[in-house]
Amino acid sequence: MIARRLLNLATASALLALLGAGTASADEYIGDWKKKYPVVKYGVIPVETQSQTTKSMDEFIKHAEKETGVKWELYTATDYSGVMNALMAGQIHLSWLSGFSYCQTHMDSKGGVEPLVAAQEPDGSMGYFSVIVVKAESPYQNADDLKGKIVARTDPLSGSGYLIPTAAFRQMGKPVDEYFQSPLAGGHPQAVIGVLRGTYDGAFTWTSKDDNIGNLRAMMNKGLLKREQIRVVWTSSPLPSPPVVIRKDLPLDMRVDLEKLFIRLKDHNMKLAESVAQGRTNGMVRVYHEDYALMCQAAELEREARKQKKN
Repeated sequence: MIARRLLNLATASALLALLGAGTASADEYIGDWKKKYPVVKYGVIPVETQSQTTKSMDEFIKHAEKETGVKWELYTATDYSGVMNALMAGQIHLSWLSGFSYCQTHMDSKGGVEPLVAAQEPDGSMGYFSVIVVKAESPYQNADDLKGKIVARTDPLSGSGYLIPTAAFRQMGKPVDEYFQSPLAGGHPQAVIGVLRGTYDGAFTWTSKDDNIGNLRAMMNKGLLKREQIRVVWTSSPLPSPPVVIRKDLPLDMRVDLEKLFIRLKDHNMKLAESVAQGRTNGMVRVYHEDYALMCQAAELEREARKQKKN
């Protein structure tokens, strides 16, 4: 909390210097960065197909262009690493990431990125969960019932679909690769569809309280899933909400303006805020690296475990 207060004070001081005392209201954008950055490139991790992502983000991109007065371009990739690498290479300016992929990017860029905003639950809470889902009519009632069965993970750079279950089950003395048969599904929707089709007995994915935000909500919204088709048989501890992440080498006034754009979304159009949040939300709120400290510690431990496994 002390670190956050100091950060807020430092940001406020910098903003006063940028704005000049009494020259702008809190509702205005600073905008001095626009000549140097006439195009803002926004990346999105693959929680759906590229064509579906582009379609669902079209309205947000148009709104962002109108608000900021510069052109926006959407960047999508077939996997998490594509968006993360684009962010680190300076090919995009900001991106919506999972907590784990933010931590990985933060480590690989040596602190070159920071979380900007994340979605708040309708009741004001934050966070989501890694879960195991099974078909509703299956006999499996808990994770132990799935021992030796096929329980898919999603992508090695997914927090809820890989890192957290791998770390949690290792800590329980039940390594995922030994306790289950655990192939990679390639993505969250693919994992759940595999369960529905009988390809997998269970699958790791992510959701939040009352399925407000997450893969299950996104699939239900698109008609790919009826909630009564599946049951949750394992739930992780709460995880920090997926953040919109921005490069720290961008000017402060640009970062402040883009933060304001996301936070004001709910006031302009709640549907836009829900498109960005991938589900029901109370809107976007400011978040900080310290909010992801435990997730980043887990990411470091997983990286070390992978190194030891290779050796």
